[in-house]
Amino acid sequence: MWLRVEGFKDLVRRWWTGYTFSGSFSHILACKLKALKQDLKTWNREVLGNVFSNKEAALSQIGYWDAKESDLGLSPEEAEARRRAVEDFSKWASMEEISWRQKSQQLWLKEGDKNSRFFHKMANAQRRRNYLAAIKVNGRRLTREEVVKEEVVISFHRVLSEIDEWKPSIIGLPFSVLDREEARALENPFSE
Repeated sequence: MWLRVEGFKDLVRRWWTGYTFSGSFSHILACKLKALKQDLKTWNREVLGNVFSNKEAALSQIGYWDAKESDLGLSPEEAEARRRAVEDFSKWASMEEISWRQKSQQLWLKEGDKNSRFFHKMANAQRRRNYLAAIKVNGRRLTREEVVKEEVVISFHRVLSEIDEWKPSIIGLPFSVLDREEARALENPFSE
């Protein structure tokens, strides 16, 4: 969806080349990706905003100009403003459709398929898979979101702050051991 915005690629290129980090290549890449993610979030919120509400605003603007046209007719400037509103609506509707397709995680769906039941099921399936409706703690079933979050944090805190008793240990596991002759052979210089 962002690729439809004019100048987007240049903006990302400018951000990417502007980041300076030091360290290993993998560290630099991870830091640049993290910084880019934050810049993209901010840019998306400030430039695009809510695509659905932008589309609705453009549609209401078209409705306004249509009502005015039916009552009094439109001046050339007003007709131009109505044409721009129609273009805006078309742009936002297209972006909303692309957004739904991306949310569905099904690249083979065509942009015109957004209203099918299957499309909406696929778009919301990931959210349902990642949703935790209830948990059972000490025999109690917890369903309220705040209580579930609190219990998950408490449980992880308890498990991660325990002493090494719960963690796997290598004590008592049999390992193959090299004898002195084999160990000495490892330090010999390479021969042809």
